[in-house]
Amino acid sequence: MIKFIRKIINHSLDLLILMILVFEFVFPQYGLAAEAESSLLLPDLVIKAAADENQEVYLIAPIKAYKTVATYKIPITAYSSTVDQTDDTPCITANGFDLCAHGQEDVVAANFLPFGTKIRIPEYFGDRVFTVQDRMNARYYYHADIWMKTRQAAKEFGLVYSTVEVVE
Repeated sequence: MIKFIRKIINHSLDLLILMILVFEFVFPQYGLAAEAESSLLLPDLVIKAAADENQEVYLIAPIKAYKTVATYKIPITAYSSTVDQTDDTPCITANGFDLCAHGQEDVVAANFLPFGTKIRIPEYFGDRVFTVQDRMNARYYYHADIWMKTRQAAKEFGLVYSTVEVVE
């Protein structure tokens, strides 16, 4: 037992560095480099996609701290790109954004926020950030509608009341 304690004491610096690295991986928001643009201990791991050399694919999403500037408790629904849920151009949003080409479920329709506003819905989506790219029927002013790839996923989401955080 005494030999074991001596080994720990002799390697205390190694153990401290190992504990810091583990902490940075497990709790990146509280890590040593949380305020930095990118982590000193966890550099962004980037792989170039084979199909498109200009597209970056992240193995580990870069940490970006957002500041909450406003919160709203509103009803939230979901929609998909079908003519009966949109207009005769179901893939094109009110500001001209092509949902089908983009293919990411990070777009939201909201009439009470300007285009380009970034929001989070932490209760249902954690830290995922959505961007306001679309509008809804005028009668749904304080309401959000999340775009989903499939109609079935949108139907399963249903109607929820949740807090929406506007972030910058």
